[in-house]
Amino acid sequence: MLRTKGFATVSTSHPFPSKERKKSGSLRTGGLVLVGIGGIIGAGFFLGCGVPIQAAGPAVLLSFLLGGLITSQVTGALTSIATRHPVEGSFKVYADHYIGPFAGFMEGWVYYLTGVITIASEAVAMGVFTKVWLPSLPLWISSLAYSGIIILINAFGVRSFNRVESFMTVVKVAALVGFIVFAVLTITGVLHHASVQATSPTMTSYASPFFAHGFSGVMQSMLVVIFAYAGIGVFATAATKVDNPQTIERGAGLTVLVLTLLYIVSIALLLWIQPWQSISTDTSPFVLAIRQHGVGWMSDLFNAAILIASFSVMAGSVFSSAQILSSLGTAREAPAFVSKTSKRGVAYGALLFTAVGIGCSIGAAYLLPANVYNFLISASSFMTFFYWVLMLWTFLRWRKTDEGKTSRASLLAFAAPYGTWITIVFIIVLTAYALFDPSQRIAFYAFLAIVVVLAVSYRFVSKSGKLTQGASDPKEWS
Repeated sequence: MLRTKGFATVSTSHPFPSKERKKSGSLRTGGLVLVGIGGIIGAGFFLGCGVPIQAAGPAVLLSFLLGGLITSQVTGALTSIATRHPVEGSFKVYADHYIGPFAGFMEGWVYYLTGVITIASEAVAMGVFTKVWLPSLPLWISSLAYSGIIILINAFGVRSFNRVESFMTVVKVAALVGFIVFAVLTITGVLHHASVQATSPTMTSYASPFFAHGFSGVMQSMLVVIFAYAGIGVFATAATKVDNPQTIERGAGLTVLVLTLLYIVSIALLLWIQPWQSISTDTSPFVLAIRQHGVGWMSDLFNAAILIASFSVMAGSVFSSAQILSSLGTAREAPAFVSKTSKRGVAYGALLFTAVGIGCSIGAAYLLPANVYNFLISASSFMTFFYWVLMLWTFLRWRKTDEGKTSRASLLAFAAPYGTWITIVFIIVLTAYALFDPSQRIAFYAFLAIVVVLAVSYRFVSKSGKLTQGASDPKEWS
């Protein structure tokens, strides 16, 4: 399993002589796009899109377009370095080298903790999807049950899970395409139900002002929109899995384009047949739209498909998060216990630590005075903003080196370095805008507390001399 939802295996054996590193696979562009889309599309879109729709109204389409542009910049920054230095650990290792060990430490840990929170949010989302069939089942029970199942799968291992995950990717993409076809048939009047009054839906949501809550609504919606794109880091970690480095850039470009188009087209059609004011995160907006247009069997089928989508994202995230933590432990940047592995190679120490973290995340979310799912995705998004800024900063530092000055940056990082700086500033502005929402403000305080704890921990670890330092001589890098 390469990784899912952007969580990579982190290796801290610095530096990385890429000319001597052998490729461990031969992923082609199509396979890389499949891995990327499979690792990104999950509950963050199928359920989470209700939050930005509420915040921005029809203008959420602009939010997803801006999200695609920001994602392009971050992906371009990653792939520009990764195609030249294909090493396991990618951006964590790059931050170590180009910025310093503190940045690498923070990026590795924030990335891991984002993974834990993402897993918890996917578990909660799976519980929400299950309520469509079992409305009386408490959400916390189903969330913990799904978490336990995923942990057990990773503990015992399923050798053929890569094939299963590829199948799940096809299912989730087919679900989105299927909804697009359903919406088009509904709008054109080909598909209708006699018991439904709105048999010929008009542009329901677009009858209201496009900027229903002003441009500030667009800005506030961006925090959760980014969550729908957050797994894009796969293309930096895929560098060791391809024979041709240019495959990474082609795959990344196609994935960003396909994702952005799928998101915008599906939401545009959703808003055409469903008033945006009726959309929430109590159920998937897509399932709600299908059900309210009288096609119950199709809504159940779609609900099952997005349940599979969440399962796919969650399973891969648990695997990758445990691998990250195990590597941090090996580098003495985490407790030694987490690097313990079984005879079969299962990182049981990291897996157990991750399981506890998932339980704590779900428990803490239920204790806080906010919608559980909204809190989890908001906290994860703040952390994503943090490590994305570090990734962009790393790219800017690389551009100042002799290699960076003479190398062509990825086309995705358009207008670099100016586009990179604009993206960093924009992310900071988006963070400030998100604080106007009280529920997102609570998530920001949680994020801030995590950053402070990590910073204090780094000082303790570095002073104790336990931290493994990376090589600082650029000549050792090819």
